[in-house]
Amino acid sequence: MRREEPAPVPVAAPVRWWRLRPWSRNQLMRASDRFEAMIVLLTAAVVLLLIPVAAAFGTATHTRLERQAQALAAGVHHVPAVLLEGTYLAPGTPDYAIRPVGTQNTARARWTTPDGERTGAVPTATPAKAGQTITISVDADGNLTGPIPDSRENTVLAVTAACGLWALTAGTVLLIAALAHRLFTRNRLRRWAHEWKQFDVPSS
Repeated sequence: MRREEPAPVPVAAPVRWWRLRPWSRNQLMRASDRFEAMIVLLTAAVVLLLIPVAAAFGTATHTRLERQAQALAAGVHHVPAVLLEGTYLAPGTPDYAIRPVGTQNTARARWTTPDGERTGAVPTATPAKAGQTITISVDADGNLTGPIPDSRENTVLAVTAACGLWALTAGTVLLIAALAHRLFTRNRLRRWAHEWKQFDVPSS
């Protein structure tokens, strides 16, 4: 005769925290479980809502940088300067920090301002010899100015600022939620241990 196999015993599936619904009428859910599920949902909502906030911050940052660049460009004047020596590779000192990105040729030059003549190390696009005339950018006081950020650089800075703001705020929210989840887990384990001890007590 064929031996009949016993029917499988149904096993309750574990409850996943992301499937908890605070509005559920499940009688097995305690008040702390509902509160924990509510925290998870609020955390996800806050992290998603931070995306448009970060985008608005990035847009405002880009607008501010563009206005600053336009203000700097309005105060810059182009004047001729006469090289006093041949160009050379700029050393890594603060006196040679004002230069466009990728420009290495430098030479001391003299230019005229409303207050008199000025001399200083100026960047050059190509190698040049003493006595040649180049065009430099100066401010209203005749001081040599650095390169003005273009729209691409401002966009990169704005996107970086927006991503940094979102990462910082979202990370803070997630950290708080993780600490709360850990606290709820410890309380739940402590409560289960207490209930098991009461269950194991023999009846008198």
